[in-house]
Amino acid sequence: MDSKTSSVEYEILGYKVRLREQDASTSSSPLEVVDLVRNEANKIMDKAPHLERGEVALLVALQLADEKLRLENQYHTEVNELKEKASQALDLIEEVTPSTM
Repeated sequence: MDSKTSSVEYEILGYKVRLREQDASTSSSPLEVVDLVRNEANKIMDKAPHLERGEVALLVALQLADEKLRLENQYHTEVNELKEKASQALDLIEEVTPSTM
């Protein structure tokens, strides 16, 4: 652990977790992550107050994993569409550009 990097302890669903601050330009802050997990856990507990905290944690993990996978799939789909459109645009440019031969 880098001695220059500070860590902060948070409590989520009764569990204590210590998170290190990362370079702000490359990741979310620990507080943002903790707030997201807390908010999602609270939504689940509001709908199903009978669930134990471990079950709630598992449901939050599954929900966030599903969202991550959907976003990754959407990203890859959009990148592929962009590549295809760029290729089509290049073909059109080459078609209308007079030959220099």
